[in-house]
Amino acid sequence: MTNKEINAEKLNVELFELENKMKKLQEFVDSDDFLSISTINQMLLANQMVGMAMYRDSLNKRLRLAMNKIKYTVQVLPNNKGYINFEADEQRYTLNTDDDSEHFQTHFTQSEIEKIKNIPLFAAINWDRVIIEPVRGED
Repeated sequence: MTNKEINAEKLNVELFELENKMKKLQEFVDSDDFLSISTINQMLLANQMVGMAMYRDSLNKRLRLAMNKIKYTVQVLPNNKGYINFEADEQRYTLNTDDDSEHFQTHFTQSEIEKIKNIPLFAAINWDRVIIEPVRGED
């Protein structure tokens, strides 16, 4: 696992834990017990919820940035020449090996893959069956 994948994984764990805490806090706010605490404590909890929501938004942005830096191969056919390639010289997509080179891009970020999915050339692809794997050894 690369440092970028580890960083993204840590952000995911932190986000998951934060969302669980927010859910528990919201459950308390929605309960009758919330009404039994002082108005000052109610306001403090409301402020805490706002702060947690702002931090959640920040984590989501950081996670999107981290995920966008990880490169993937996109294998659409089950053979060694079934990978999506972008031929820079011709500005076109082809299928070939997963060897990245000066003339052929075969490693794509998540946002690039999302754009590829919308290209009419690839409309017939069942994206649920496509093998998208992180590139090994890339930092």
